[in-house]
Amino acid sequence: MRGPDGEKDVAFTLIDGVFTTHDFPGAQGTYFYALGNNGVAAGHYQDSNGLYHGVILENGELRQYDFPGAVETEIYGYSDATGALTGNFIDASGIRRGFSGDTIVEYPEAPETYADFVSWTGHIVGSYVDADGIYHAYMRSSVGRFLSIDLPDALNLEYFFLHGLNRTRTVVGRAKAGGDVPRTYVGSPLNLQELRVPGAVSTEGWNINQDGSVVGHYDSPDGRRHGFIARLTTETESDHFGNVYTVTLSKGLNMLSVPLASPKPMTAKSLAGITGATVVIALDAENQSFIGWTPSSPHDGFPIEGGQGYIVNVPQARDFAFVGARWTNEGHTSAAPTATPDSTTGETWATTRETWAFVVSGTLDGTQIYDGYHITVRNTRTNTIMTAQVNDNYFAAATADLTRRSVVQVGDTLEVTVTDTNGNVASEKFSFQVTPENLLNAVLPVNLESIGQPNKDQLLQNYPNPFNPETWIPYQLSVAAPVSISIYDATGGLVRTLTIGYQPEGFYHNRGRAAYWDGRNTLGESVASGIYFYQLITPSFQQTRRLIIVK
Repeated sequence: MRGPDGEKDVAFTLIDGVFTTHDFPGAQGTYFYALGNNGVAAGHYQDSNGLYHGVILENGELRQYDFPGAVETEIYGYSDATGALTGNFIDASGIRRGFSGDTIVEYPEAPETYADFVSWTGHIVGSYVDADGIYHAYMRSSVGRFLSIDLPDALNLEYFFLHGLNRTRTVVGRAKAGGDVPRTYVGSPLNLQELRVPGAVSTEGWNINQDGSVVGHYDSPDGRRHGFIARLTTETESDHFGNVYTVTLSKGLNMLSVPLASPKPMTAKSLAGITGATVVIALDAENQSFIGWTPSSPHDGFPIEGGQGYIVNVPQARDFAFVGARWTNEGHTSAAPTATPDSTTGETWATTRETWAFVVSGTLDGTQIYDGYHITVRNTRTNTIMTAQVNDNYFAAATADLTRRSVVQVGDTLEVTVTDTNGNVASEKFSFQVTPENLLNAVLPVNLESIGQPNKDQLLQNYPNPFNPETWIPYQLSVAAPVSISIYDATGGLVRTLTIGYQPEGFYHNRGRAAYWDGRNTLGESVASGIYFYQLITPSFQQTRRLIIVK
């Protein structure tokens, strides 16, 4: 993938849902091509002189690997069965040969040989260049016999690389003819068929798994590169999900609907991945409010359904394609009131320069999980409010004006407050100012720190109040302290003392943290109806409030 600085490629792994990038120190680019079931990844990196060296990721550490005597080494395969590395190397004489483990692979009389993968049976697949400079693929048996594999029009190929082989003897390879885009071929060695991601400019498959799924990347019409996993299926199913609608989004805010049903249910995350959106906003019809999602979210967000309109913001104009099946449910029809999709154009609405939709999103940092907490954002200029619920300590408060009137401007001050599940304040008030970059991306990213760390001690009103027979008494501490709460009757007589003990600083507001009183006195007897007083006591602070018992 392209690194965060956008200047070089870095390798990545995605293991058990954990995405990690890897950049070999001093490298111009780092690339992984193989991943073992034990988590070992292998590939190569390009040094400052432009030479390639093998690189292995093991136990979280990168280490260099050079085939003995090699000037350059490229690794493309890793064997789960033996741990053997497979790839090719260039020796001091400038000749390229393949290798697998300690075995040197050289196609007879070929000036160049590449090796990409070794199977559990010892079969090696790769490619070679003949004396005329023509590329061919090969399969080498465990006893060293070669089977040459060709594509039609092989004389016009700029390259043809065979990358993978699975247990059913299905192979995957890449080829590029002169003046053409890279293409992928899958099938038996003697019956290769082209595999193409619908709507893609080019498709390049790099590996095939034991279940027949192909892993690789494709380039979309807007110039972006995406990874893919393609499951081999019947031609009927492929045709069913092979419809393509091309969509053009203008720079800034756009509204669109999904013209096709994708093979896998679509979410806000996948819609953002397709469109390149900085935000995705939907209307929650039940609550008549807007909900938002941003790429910083730890989850996939809300489902994307046919027949519904969604707001997306893109920093630059985008051309991309929806791929899938035609909607068969009458409820999943075009949501566009003025646009009808055809084979080349998806459903979009015109956009304006006004920021008519906006999201405030971020995370809550503190000592606990804040799921269920509520975020309130108030624009001090317009006094408009947007809200969101915290999920996985993340929130996205969204607003929009479907008449395209501005909802936020540069310089606006947005006040953010956090309340717990009982509506009690869980933080001090935060204040943020909107910048031009925020308007460009239609999102203000924030990080709410010091949640649970008040700037003053305070005793809050008990809830419920009046109550019978139990109540919760919330309070907050600016510093850690031993805490007790004494309850008195209307005459000042002590009814009960709740010895809470030493408590860290924080907001003790919700039922899991607030002080609890069951309405009984020191003897365990239920107290009578009436007015009582409760007092928070710490070594440096005291405060008293009133509560009512009604029976």
